Amino acid sequence: MPQDTEVQPEASPRRRRRAVPILIVALLMGAEGVGIFVAANVLGSDPESAMADGGDVDAAAVNGSGEVLTEVEVAECRPSNRLSGKFVTFHIRVTALVASADLERAQRLVRAKRAQLEDGVNTVIRSTAPKHFDEPGYDTIKRRLKSELGRIFGDEELIKELVIPQMHQSGPGV
Repeated sequence: MPQDTEVQPEASPRRRRRAVPILIVALLMGAEGVGIFVAANVLGSDPESAMADGGDVDAAAVNGSGEVLTEVEVAECRPSNRLSGKFVTFHIRVTALVASADLERAQRLVRAKRAQLEDGVNTVIRSTAPKHFDEPGYDTIKRRLKSELGRIFGDEELIKELVIPQMHQSGPGV
């Protein structure tokens, strides 16, 4: 009774030739990933060290005269504008920089006049020409908002500067 010895066919040279480039590419991609990870960890800094380097800019700023300014959230609303011929809805948030000495008074006025402030922001955005939304710093809108908010507060000098940290536009159906 002869034994059947099956011989397993070896991998063909053609198959080996296909596997070599794939293996090389996989090794190179792995090495690149490790290199990027190491470089990001070595060169990047963690948030705690960035804050220690003077990062608490949101809480207070200093204006040109050396006066310390503090942020007060004024309004967040969703006005619309049709002056361009199409209906555009905005999501806007407005923050005022006030002198630290006036912080409590400003916060009290914001709480007391919340509806008037939102109405004032809505009025300014609704009546703004479309070209002013394309300005890089929204300078015209800030100037008009500062004037309107000063009128509402009854003190044109209370707000030293306005900041618009968020203004998103969306068209109809969005």
